[in-house]
Amino acid sequence: MMYGEELKQKVLKDKERLINSITERRERINAGLVDEDDCFLSSKVEQEGIHECNMKLRILESDGLMDFDAIFDEEGNEVNVRWVSTKYGLRVVGRGIFANSRKALCKKTGWHEETIRVPVWVKFCSYGKGLVGVYCGGYQEVRWHTNMVTGEYVGYPEEGGKNGKEQILVH
Repeated sequence: MMYGEELKQKVLKDKERLINSITERRERINAGLVDEDDCFLSSKVEQEGIHECNMKLRILESDGLMDFDAIFDEEGNEVNVRWVSTKYGLRVVGRGIFANSRKALCKKTGWHEETIRVPVWVKFCSYGKGLVGVYCGGYQEVRWHTNMVTGEYVGYPEEGGKNGKEQILVH
């Protein structure tokens, strides 16, 4: 696994490759060798790839951490809290307890919310499937198990990381 400067160099090479591919496609379109309508998916994927690289570079040029609002129980242990879709709409859930909002969950359980600094990375997120999912999805910063700048593993609270349930950071 790559971290820090080595990872940054790889991301820069990936970004350069994507830019070159877009430039070559633009030249083929301008020369009449291919129709622009035939390239819509490739264009979308490469634009998203550049966006992903820029997000990763921003993280790698900092300390790899971001402020995150976390919920803690009465003993000071962080609780894995996430939004889920239920038959009643979106609800927040922690330790099997559902509520309409994070504030309502804290009130219901006696837990409290604090801002902490945690590792962050980039992940493709989509709510659709197939081609629609690819076309409508995008990259987002998510809470991550490892600081990609230093390589330090910090894990997730409770069961969250073991099941791959990264928590999307909302700014």
